Amino acid sequence: MSGLRLGLVGCGAIAQWHARALQSTKRTTVTACVDVSTERADHLAELTGGTACSTITEALAIGVDALAILVPHHLHQDLVTEALRAGVHVALEKPMAPSPQACEQILAVAAQHPDRVFMLTENAQYWPEVLIAQGLIRDGAIGDIITARSWHNFGITPEFYPSQDSWRFQAAQAGGGVALDTGSHWMRPLRMILGEIDEVVGVTSRIQEKMEGESLVRALCKFQSGVVASFDVMLATGAVALQPHFQFTGTKGEIVISALGEVRLFDGSDWQGTVKGTGNYMDSYIGVWNDFEAAVLDNKPLEADAQYSLGEVRAALAITRSAQTHQWEKVWS
Repeated sequence: MSGLRLGLVGCGAIAQWHARALQSTKRTTVTACVDVSTERADHLAELTGGTACSTITEALAIGVDALAILVPHHLHQDLVTEALRAGVHVALEKPMAPSPQACEQILAVAAQHPDRVFMLTENAQYWPEVLIAQGLIRDGAIGDIITARSWHNFGITPEFYPSQDSWRFQAAQAGGGVALDTGSHWMRPLRMILGEIDEVVGVTSRIQEKMEGESLVRALCKFQSGVVASFDVMLATGAVALQPHFQFTGTKGEIVISALGEVRLFDGSDWQGTVKGTGNYMDSYIGVWNDFEAAVLDNKPLEADAQYSLGEVRAALAITRSAQTHQWEKVWS
């Protein structure tokens, strides 16, 4: 194929973010926009130039080579299975599924279709600031890593929490709270730079009463290397400050990634640090689709295969277990 015909399944807020990123790709055309809500499907079709429809079957009839599954978490398994068995490539929004068992079942179906690309669209894998920091650390800019910090504090937005009964508030649909959902974006960079997580200890709280899952997480993650990093995610009830997203401390200095996209190196040459680059979180979505295009059209291996995303799911569930048991919990037990 010289080009990729893509159908977007689920036309909510995150689909619109992906649609904007797809405008920057060169070889992908959105041909179908699928949603049970005619209004949402029509709106995204107008934005992308695709055709609005209500089922995957209709999208296949229109003509698609791949489907992006961008729906509530509890629907992932059935729709990914339907798409793969229909013979199309699949890009699935994180998390893969609410439980490791469901994830393994999805991976088993994907393994039955080795000629199809199955990708998790974890955009943090392509986050420009994270990639800059990763390169600096790889080049020895701060020596050996001693510890790290990941922090995300955000508020309720009408875009992602449009009503009091939003699916993200419902444990049955979301599969949990912020650890599994938003937290994955802040967990992936830690894993990219520090390696795999061995065990975690954490506390959680429901500061958002309408949310059935946890809306506050404070945790420590011990990596297989022995490095310990803090991991904090909160769905705030009020205004939030611009705390750094990430801080990596090494034997020779520190790297800080600010909330405004600045990567600053502290190596002793300037007490204010040295700006080594800037990025934009939204550009990470462009990286998602460039990688997917290359995998489908050029047979290039993905930057991270779908199985890798199990690390975020297992870490999130281990943190919530730890909050109940009040002890360290193994991630891969």
